[in-house]
Amino acid sequence: MTMLVRLVRQALKLVPDAAGYALTDRLAAMTHRPALEDAERRAMARAEQIRFGAGRANVAWAWGAGPPVILVHGWNGRAAQMAPLAAHIADSGFRAVAPDVTGHGDSPGRQAHWRYFLRDIPALAQTLGEQAYAYIGHSAGALTMMAARYGRNVSASRYVCICAPSHPFPPISVIRKKLAPRPAIVERYKAFIAEQFGRTWDELVPGLVYRGLGADTLLFYDTTDRFVDHTEGDKIAAIAPGAHLLKTDRYGHAGILAAPELHAAVCEFLRAIPQTNVDMCVRNQ
Repeated sequence: MTMLVRLVRQALKLVPDAAGYALTDRLAAMTHRPALEDAERRAMARAEQIRFGAGRANVAWAWGAGPPVILVHGWNGRAAQMAPLAAHIADSGFRAVAPDVTGHGDSPGRQAHWRYFLRDIPALAQTLGEQAYAYIGHSAGALTMMAARYGRNVSASRYVCICAPSHPFPPISVIRKKLAPRPAIVERYKAFIAEQFGRTWDELVPGLVYRGLGADTLLFYDTTDRFVDHTEGDKIAAIAPGAHLLKTDRYGHAGILAAPELHAAVCEFLRAIPQTNVDMCVRNQ
C-alpha cells in the first residue's frame, strides 16, 4: 500500500462525507501508464498515428486496410496493449484502429473517468468517417463501448468483449479494499459513476448495457483473472442469449490480450457469420 493510499485511508476516517467522496474520486481517477512489452513495441512499430477528438488532441493508432475494427483498451491501459491483437486483425484483412483514451497512453490528461471512454469512442468513430465493422474492448473499454451503443452513434456488425464486467463495479471493489471508506462515501461514488453512464446504479447492476446482444457478440474470459471474475461472462451470456462465450485458464486479466487463443478466436469470429451459442473453455495443452 503506497503512502498516498495510507494517508487517504486515514483521512477518510476523519473528514465529512463530502470531503471523503472528493478524496476518493481524486485518488480513483489517477492514471498509470504501463510500460510497453516487447511484443507491444513490435506491433506499434507497424502502426500509423491518427488524431481525433476536440482539437484533434487525442491519439489513435491504425494497422492495415479494410473494414474498420475499433479496439478499446481498459482502465489504466493503453492502445499498445491492444497492438498485438490489432496487428493480427490487420493481417486478416481489416483496418484495426486502437485509441488512447483521454488520460491514457499518448493522449493528454492525468485522470481517467468513465465519461472519457464514453466520449472518445464515438469521437474516434466519427473521425474515421465510416461505420465500424466491429468493436473490440477489454475490461472497462468493453463495458463503455457497449454503453456507447445507447444514443451515441456506436453500432457495428460484431462486438468482442474481453474480460468485461457486467457493470462498473471494479473501481468500487478496489476502493473498498484499499481505502475502506464509509458506506455513505461509497454510495456517493456509485452515484457519480452511474451519472456518467446516464443511468442509476441500480439500472446498471443487472447488465443493462448488454441487452439486445446475441450471436453478434463474442465474450472472452480467463478463469485465473483476479480483477474481473470469469463468471461475469456467464452473467452477460445469460443477458444476451446466443452470444459466444470462450474461456482460457492461464493468462489473467491483462495477459489475455497476448493469448494466441484470443487472437485466433477473434479473427475467426470477425470473418464468420455467428449462428449458434458457444459456451466452452479453451484449454492449453
